Amino acid sequence: MNSSRFIRPFARAMRAPTFARPSVMARPALAATQTKVQQKEAPKQMTVLKSAMPQLIPFFFVNETTMAFILIPSLIYVFSKYILPQRVRLFAARLFISKL
Repeated sequence: MNSSRFIRPFARAMRAPTFARPSVMARPALAATQTKVQQKEAPKQMTVLKSAMPQLIPFFFVNETTMAFILIPSLIYVFSKYILPQRVRLFAARLFISKL
């Protein structure tokens, strides 16, 4: 395998400091031309809907806890059924071989 694939990104990173690269430097004139977007005035009826939206925030936490209660038992099952017994068999075989 060609080692230049692994060395080239490090060489590129070392050739110039990060703050001196043109892609990192701030250019206010360019940013001003790219970010001009017309701001629309929200209708007055939308403020009622926006003020009611925070009641949906708890559903995020409900989804997170539901995911946790599904993920934790499934991880326990997979580890206890497949991964951990395989490791125990591996180390028992190594111990047996080393005792020969």
